Amino acid sequence: MTDKARVCIILEEAHSLVPEWGSAVTEGDKSATNGTARAILQGRKYGFGCVLISQRTAIVTKTILNQCNTIFAMRAYDDTSKGFLSNYIGEDYANMLPNIEDRHAVYFGKASSSKSPVLIRLNDRDEFRKVFRSKNKPKELPKLEQENQEVKEGVIKGGEEAEEGVVE
Repeated sequence: MTDKARVCIILEEAHSLVPEWGSAVTEGDKSATNGTARAILQGRKYGFGCVLISQRTAIVTKTILNQCNTIFAMRAYDDTSKGFLSNYIGEDYANMLPNIEDRHAVYFGKASSSKSPVLIRLNDRDEFRKVFRSKNKPKELPKLEQENQEVKEGVIKGGEEAEEGVVE
């Protein structure tokens, strides 16, 4: 058993990947949801972490949502989502969710050093990239045309050698 995640999987559009049982239509979907839920529920003791991202918490299986240790709640309008989130962040914070500004979230859970929910402003993507890339220059990718030419030459050369019976 370990406290540290060695592998973390991110489930974007979690409402499609781990829906409530009533939302899973086919037996295959139900089986996939069951397997994913089991991996998430049992995986923590084996160092398996999970990030769920969904705009529709109302239709994500509550078995999984109840295992979430930290919540970043952004704008939410539907009563089901607000009702669920009020269990974590409190009714006052949940009721303010429809009105929070873009790129803001209510943050709460084990990853936070605060014992109360906190309204945070998320990084501006363009500004973050500018600062991050100034310190971490991306590696230059090879020129596509040059790479394609090398591949073509290798295929032609390899084909000619094979015809002549030359084996490397």
